[in-house]
Amino acid sequence: MTNSASDSLLPVALKEQMDESMRLLLCAALVFAPAVAGQKARLVLREYGVLFDPQSQGYRANAATAAMLDRQLYLVFTGAIEDDEAGTLPFLVRSMDVGKSWTKPERFGAEILNGLVKSPADEFVSLALFGPTKEQTLISVGYHVARGVRKETYRKDVRWRPSAALIGRRPKGGATYAYREYPSGTFLGEQFAAGGIICRSGRVMLQIWGARRREENWQAGVLISDDDARTWRYRQTAYEPDPAIRDDPKMPAGFNEQTLFETKEGRIVSIIRGREKLGRLRESPKDTWYFRVVSDDRGETWSHPERTNLAGTGAPATGLTLPDGSFLNVSRLPYSRTLYPLPEKDLFGLHVVRSFDSGRTWQTEWIKQRDPDGKPFDNYYNAMNGQFLQTGPREWIYLFGQFSVKTNVHRILMLRFALEPDFSQL
Repeated sequence: MTNSASDSLLPVALKEQMDESMRLLLCAALVFAPAVAGQKARLVLREYGVLFDPQSQGYRANAATAAMLDRQLYLVFTGAIEDDEAGTLPFLVRSMDVGKSWTKPERFGAEILNGLVKSPADEFVSLALFGPTKEQTLISVGYHVARGVRKETYRKDVRWRPSAALIGRRPKGGATYAYREYPSGTFLGEQFAAGGIICRSGRVMLQIWGARRREENWQAGVLISDDDARTWRYRQTAYEPDPAIRDDPKMPAGFNEQTLFETKEGRIVSIIRGREKLGRLRESPKDTWYFRVVSDDRGETWSHPERTNLAGTGAPATGLTLPDGSFLNVSRLPYSRTLYPLPEKDLFGLHVVRSFDSGRTWQTEWIKQRDPDGKPFDNYYNAMNGQFLQTGPREWIYLFGQFSVKTNVHRILMLRFALEPDFSQL
């Protein structure tokens, strides 16, 4: 369509205003355009700070999960230092102002813990928050290890950890969680269950990993529910049975922690950590690659694992699929000082990465090697597994544990970021 004669007579300021309006419309279209169109929206970091620090109250917070419901932010945290550390139980806090103020910590999961835990000093319980579902149900998911891990007997304790999977539901308007305990052997022998994704169809998918039997390698899988988390069935996502993948024949290895995504087309993608020789990096013997598997039938069957170009560990259970179709994930920086161009070569920290090809390849968005106070992340465990939480139409936070035994810091940090148009593409 050509401009009419009257268009050329518009005042310059009005024409500029109309041009700017058209530019904003184009930018909005760019933000929500599918990735296949070749357009990229820009991630902008708006805040880096402390979300929750209970140390002055006598608590450690090395890991946390959160859920937002009815404008209230629920946060469940634990202070475990070792994997499945004996004597560790979860606590709950709440905030009505997205982390500016918090309630006093209270025991979380009392509905099941009071009858389950016989010896608190010897056992370990992990409970995470997940949801809400499409029906506004909050889910509590985790596991119980009757013999917790101790530092002095760590290698012996982690060889075989038979555990019960724990899943609780708190329906909309409810005050308590109705839990069900799934004894060891229900899905696997070791049943390390955690959050996952809620599909657009309403299907709920949790992740779970562990060995099916003593002496076997770890396998990764998902628990699937089509009745709003009332019943579950197990589907394996990745497994390598060959014991030759182990460095030590007596110590377990295999596929374990996953990050789940759903594409706009409904494909489910899992980015899985492979341990020891399964994902070994020749350039850095302590590190492993992440693997990728996909499902085109909503999690019932999965492709063969393929290696990605992402190294490290410590990724969240739930990945973030951005409105432009790209994936956002977060990992700890690997041990190797040369795999990625690091701003400070001697430091570790958080590696925020993005994929524009459904998780096959990843590129760096941000690297954080110091905490919000400027203190260095000087060891591999300073930045622990975190979680994405949406706080606005195109705004999210990534919350993660800052964990340093050396400096006695145990708190939850957060990155607040937004998706904005990339004006350079117009």
